[in-house]
Amino acid sequence: MENNYINFKKERDLGAIISDTFKFVREEYKTIFRLYLKHVGWLLLLIVAASTYYQYESLSITGNLADPPTDNILIDMFASAGIAIVILTIISIAYSALSVVTINSIIKSYIQNQGEIKDDEVKTFIGRYFGNTLLSVFAVGLLVGIGILLCLLPGIYLVVPLSLIFSVIVFQEKSFSDAFSECFQLIKQNWWITFATLLVVTILMSIIGTIFQIPVIIMSVLETVVSLRENEDAIGTSNLASNWLYLVFYVIGAIAQYILSLITFISIAFIFFNLNEIHHKTGTLEDIERIGS
Repeated sequence: MENNYINFKKERDLGAIISDTFKFVREEYKTIFRLYLKHVGWLLLLIVAASTYYQYESLSITGNLADPPTDNILIDMFASAGIAIVILTIISIAYSALSVVTINSIIKSYIQNQGEIKDDEVKTFIGRYFGNTLLSVFAVGLLVGIGILLCLLPGIYLVVPLSLIFSVIVFQEKSFSDAFSECFQLIKQNWWITFATLLVVTILMSIIGTIFQIPVIIMSVLETVVSLRENEDAIGTSNLASNWLYLVFYVIGAIAQYILSLITFISIAFIFFNLNEIHHKTGTLEDIERIGS
């Protein structure tokens, strides 16, 4: 275990962050996935169900648009899709918070035990940091959303430092307010490289995730082509709401997307430790103390 131990507390460039992220996943995927299913599995089922329900309602609405309009069509659309959106939003916030705190708790236990991940520690860390992480997910989503609505650039700027807040809460054990301030301290003079790293990781995960979406994309295209040939006034994807095979492929793609997001959370932890080392030299100081003792 010690020979394969990955030292999180050191400076890394973009390439090293990405390579060490996949190295950590490759070496610890069994433990990561087991603990993820243990603590987050039930919520994964809920969010996939909510996402599928929203997809079903959205496809049903497109089918209704092909029918003659009625006086209450807008009300009906809001009643069906609106409820689905609210349910999906609430569950997404809870899922994101529990997922990121679980991944960070796994990494924290891994670091404290020099490569060994202890189940009891992970459970304790999740209970200790979940509240502040949940508050952070809500606050970050709100601030970034407002920034994007007001003007795209403020939203993009905010998402870079605020992506670190979850790691600060767990690894530095700071409150929400202190973690919020610390994020902007860590990002000083390193915004662009952090943005580039997050962008590369996001693109990689999107490419991998798209592979699982190929059946859904193919079925949507074929349905659109067939519908247009049969009836030019029909909405191409309206029949997919009742196509069980399409919904099965959609569920598989959704599960893959949510699981792949765990890799993004791990890379953000590496980004945090890189920036923390640049500013505070925590790992270097610990190495010096170890040598001295």
